[in-house]
Amino acid sequence: MISVYFFTGIFFTLGFNAFLSQVADDFVTGVLSIVGGVISSVVVAWCKDRWERKRSGR
Repeated sequence: MISVYFFTGIFFTLGFNAFLSQVADDFVTGVLSIVGGVISSVVVAWCKDRWERKRSGR
């Protein structure tokens, strides 16, 4: 009977760890996607600002 609880605990722990690692991977991917989008927006806005300053300066 003890071995049943032991194996149930092992499988629960392994399943829980697999779930957490998958969630963590998805979380990291989501965060990197958001950060990449923000950086891209800032770079585009900066380039547009420089372009407009050059055009108005001529």
